[in-house]
Amino acid sequence: MKAEDSELLTRVTGNAPMGRLMRDNFWVPAVLAETLVAGGKPHRLELIGNPYVVFRGHSGRTGCFDEACPHRGASLSLGRNEDDALRCIYHGWKFNVDGEMVACPTEPGDEEAFCKKVRIRHHPTREAGGIVWVWLGDGEPKPFPEFEFNDLPPSQRVSVRQKLAYNWLQGLEGTMDSAHVMVLHEEWIGALAQGKGGAQTAAKKTAPRYEIDDQPYGFRYAAHRELDAEQTYTRVNVFVAPWMGFICPGDTPDGDRTLIMTVPCNDVSNLHFMVRYNPFKELTSYYFTRFSDPNDWPPHPPGDVEDAWGQDRELMKRGGVTGFTNITTEDFAVGLSMGPIVDRTKEHLNAGDMAVVRVRRLLLAAVKACAQGERDPLVRTEAIDYAAVRPVADRLRAGADWRALR
Repeated sequence: MKAEDSELLTRVTGNAPMGRLMRDNFWVPAVLAETLVAGGKPHRLELIGNPYVVFRGHSGRTGCFDEACPHRGASLSLGRNEDDALRCIYHGWKFNVDGEMVACPTEPGDEEAFCKKVRIRHHPTREAGGIVWVWLGDGEPKPFPEFEFNDLPPSQRVSVRQKLAYNWLQGLEGTMDSAHVMVLHEEWIGALAQGKGGAQTAAKKTAPRYEIDDQPYGFRYAAHRELDAEQTYTRVNVFVAPWMGFICPGDTPDGDRTLIMTVPCNDVSNLHFMVRYNPFKELTSYYFTRFSDPNDWPPHPPGDVEDAWGQDRELMKRGGVTGFTNITTEDFAVGLSMGPIVDRTKEHLNAGDMAVVRVRRLLLAAVKACAQGERDPLVRTEAIDYAAVRPVADRLRAGADWRALR
């Protein structure tokens, strides 16, 4: 990859074109809904290079502002949560969830008139899928993406989040990289595949045959592994621009699915959201219910660069494949090992990287078009049927069209 193209894809802060594309065209996952307690503390977070504060008022409504109070710039994350408003602890200026100033105790004149003149930068919010999403662009928000997991009950959906110190694109590329699954996660896939012919065979075949089917939102891509002369085990994952990877279930078409969203905090850190869901029945995977803190799951690698991110070599001597005790922690360790922003000019790619290459090409085309004032297909979100997005896996007979899988 050319260095300038990598810069375009990875940089999001300030007036970077990728940051503008994200803010102006997409609803952004911000915090887990359960993190915001009615009348509780506001939460500070950084999204796409800017600091914000998100809170839940006493009525349950959520609000999102730029972090700095428009008076003297004090952080509203320190603010008092009163009714459905935040009051700055510095001078008592108060703003409701709709961004209206409703009190100014330091104004000696007509307080109500003064309040009408002051505007805080307020960002619309939406709660869905166990996540509070925010609209950071100017003007009216685009229609909210109505994914099939949005309104599932807790028994069919669980959402978690982890913060990671590397660029957002490294996380997204890892999500879309099917080739690594049977290598990096060999130990876990082998255990999950016990007694399941398709997945068990897939665990032994690390070089599937890939096909990609472009869609308005991104693409679907299939990884085919021949079971025998009559059957193929096909896994269809989905990329939804700009940061979503939908991962299919195992052998059974009605199994649990996983959505991974890698949302940039800034150029060198990201929020890793995971939504485990099943549109047909209660969740069957216990992995996503073992956490004590949903904002610290899956587990972060236990060390840093000085001790190989906490890799346990003694565990490897006893048969552990990677030296890490959690499947997603393996992904995190690899992402961290690449550094804050990996140098893509030194890569040597192969056919197993087809989906990674397609992600880059689509995002590059979109960011270059938007920088020229053009509307790339990926940002025409109002015309996309997000409810139809679904990753799938199944055994197919020879000659069957995988694109018909739904």
